[in-house]
Amino acid sequence: MTKMSPSSLDYYNKNVIQRIMDKYAMEQMDASRRFLTSETHRMLEDESLAMWEFSERAVFDMWEVEQVTGDPRNSVHLRSEL
Repeated sequence: MTKMSPSSLDYYNKNVIQRIMDKYAMEQMDASRRFLTSETHRMLEDESLAMWEFSERAVFDMWEVEQVTGDPRNSVHLRSEL
């Protein structure tokens, strides 16, 4: 697996973790652990999935969907209902 560039990954990490902290009143360490160990983050790291095409808000939404359903692919941003 080729990984996303460190600077891009850092941008997403900071912004998504901040959103988690703000919405769930979570401490930074807990929010970081929850996001960095998630399937959403694993997908974000994988350059071949081109997740950089999504805003950090969309990535946050994918993470939230993963927390509820167990799979970030259930997010409206990733589902294709054609």
